Amino acid sequence: MRVTVVIPARGGSDRVPYLNIRRLGDSPLLAHTIRAAKEAKGIDRIIVSTDDETVAEVAKAHGAEVPFLRPKELSGDLSSLMPVVRHAVRESEKDRPRPDVVVILQATTPFRLARSIDEAIAKIATGRFSAVVSVTRDLSLRWKADSGLLRPLFDRAGRRDEQEPVYLENGAIVALSRDVLESDARFGDSVGFVVLDKREGFTVHDLEDFWMAERLLREPRILFRVDGSRVMGMGHVYRSLAIAEALREGSRAEIAFLMSADHAEGIATVSKSGYPVRVFKPGGLEVLIDTIQDFAPSVVINDLPLVEETYLRSLARLGAITINLVDTLDDLERVSRDAQFVISVMNEDRETPEGFYGGPAFAILRRHFQGRERVFREKPVKVLLTFGGADPQALTLKVAKALAPLTRDIEVISVAGPAFPHTHMFEALQRTIGHNLPLVRGVDVQIADLMLEADLVLCSGGMSVYEIAALGTPGVVLAQNAREDRRMREFARFGTIEYLGLGVDVDETQILDAVRRILTDGARRQAMSAKGRSLVDGYGAARAAQIVLEQVQEESNAKVATDATKEGKS
Repeated sequence: MRVTVVIPARGGSDRVPYLNIRRLGDSPLLAHTIRAAKEAKGIDRIIVSTDDETVAEVAKAHGAEVPFLRPKELSGDLSSLMPVVRHAVRESEKDRPRPDVVVILQATTPFRLARSIDEAIAKIATGRFSAVVSVTRDLSLRWKADSGLLRPLFDRAGRRDEQEPVYLENGAIVALSRDVLESDARFGDSVGFVVLDKREGFTVHDLEDFWMAERLLREPRILFRVDGSRVMGMGHVYRSLAIAEALREGSRAEIAFLMSADHAEGIATVSKSGYPVRVFKPGGLEVLIDTIQDFAPSVVINDLPLVEETYLRSLARLGAITINLVDTLDDLERVSRDAQFVISVMNEDRETPEGFYGGPAFAILRRHFQGRERVFREKPVKVLLTFGGADPQALTLKVAKALAPLTRDIEVISVAGPAFPHTHMFEALQRTIGHNLPLVRGVDVQIADLMLEADLVLCSGGMSVYEIAALGTPGVVLAQNAREDRRMREFARFGTIEYLGLGVDVDETQILDAVRRILTDGARRQAMSAKGRSLVDGYGAARAAQIVLEQVQEESNAKVATDATKEGKS
């Protein structure tokens, strides 16, 4: 199958003279389209149809053919490009065989990708279509004017993702059977389509559009895939927000979050932090990938309890850089090249993938855990209990009961997370003990303050162990589950905590004995504090953000180098 690409690019313009060769990034606007055509598969010729010698020279310099100049009657503002394309194809056939397929690429859509051109050509090669056009999906509530009134073009109002989509022709790609050019029908009688995201289908009409194109080209688009709720906890959301804040400080990246509609608390927290949230409803992997593709991210950051292999494989096909935030490599269903880059708070003894960054230096904490001053007390006065948002093992109750003998001399403060279900049982315990045993509802900044003020923290084996290390507070840890147990056996070697084991297996006597040993040993508490501060400095979010931006820059540099090599060979 012979394929000829035609790129219409005249010199004049009613809005912006020489718009097609105005510089966008590292090359003229026209060159971005030529580059995509050269990267596409199975194309025999790339012809630029222009009426201007200057445009022709630019086109040739970037690897396109300009075997003729467009005649004057085809150089003005035309109602249709088809006469221009028809002329270009007929002229090209004077010295070459007739093509089977003609692909029209407008120079004013600079972000269309080679893989989308390949998709259009593959579709028309099936013989099912007379033409394949690129479209952008639109879920807006559209209206039309009728006798001074608005009439809806939708069946019923509702959420965007509940609307039946309509498709807007964007002009980025049109693949035609050659015979269609000889008919009166614009695209023939059987039109297929390929869906481009908004960025890929973005069209430059004027200087305002050009400014937007420059911004799109310069700034990476970063999408966080994360969820959080009262039941599953908010740790992943807070971790992603910490990196988002560091990215916003160190770049002009466009940042958005993609979150499941099933977890409202996480959505509310991210929205209150000032970031746009894209919400998707459960509908399988295809729905999720379509939603990601609609944003057209250059980077996808996954912060999930488990990252599935099929999801990573689908992401890899989108061409975005993938960053996975994990506690250990066990949080990936399978370690493969599709994971691309992995940032973990735990080092790994086993072989790690090429893009692996691990260790406590990558503990990603919020700002209020950074650079806090700590006052050491020889005589301890305060112990803090915090076992996560839901505390499914009721460890708060168990530990509070175990420490009851201490409460005459030491304040034992218990934190109830947002999904804490044991309030009534705890109140009964308070009445039984009758001593200093307050229960507080912990929120965000307040927890950091409570941890800093405590002489000892008892917690589970999640991010709390890194938070107290950054604050220099010693810890006693009881794991909530087997995954935490494995991590804490490794983490305890750093000397910042004493690990007692799975919370359900540890008896109250063991808890009380461990706490008494640490509280009465001031030298040990000081040593644990110093080790924690040296282990975790609280700037893991900045390090993770730097990795993201470095990968974006490296990919950009690699693309420029590849293009330069191709231009040199040309």
